[in-house]
Amino acid sequence: MTQDEVVAWLQDYHDRLASAAARGESFFEEAFAKPPEGAAVHDYDARARIMRVNSEELRILGYAREDMVGHQVWEFVVMQDASRQSIEKKLAGEKDIKPFVRTFRCSDGSGIAMLIVDRRILDGEGRAVGIRTAMTPVG
Repeated sequence: MTQDEVVAWLQDYHDRLASAAARGESFFEEAFAKPPEGAAVHDYDARARIMRVNSEELRILGYAREDMVGHQVWEFVVMQDASRQSIEKKLAGEKDIKPFVRTFRCSDGSGIAMLIVDRRILDGEGRAVGIRTAMTPVG
């Protein structure tokens, strides 16, 4: 697949998660728990702490759920300072959200390049309360 096709595939998974969430929490949890192969997803809150992570991301990166949930998302990125600054700007609405590639650190210390498609998580009043990241290995 080309990069554009991968982005479209990740955006489609975002759409499926959003549709499931609109139908209710149980539908969302089921869709989140059963991702397509290669579709790693995590949600983080306004403080950049991971709230949930799917089984595909755990498989790809080699972590246990408890290793990731509650930790700041940039702890799992190779260039932590650049990631932290970018995430803080996205959460503050100061940076556009568009697809990009970032290297994540696997549990064994190796790096893996991931194509990332983010979406803001909004509360009932339309305020950003976090970000959902869908990503897949590239290269």
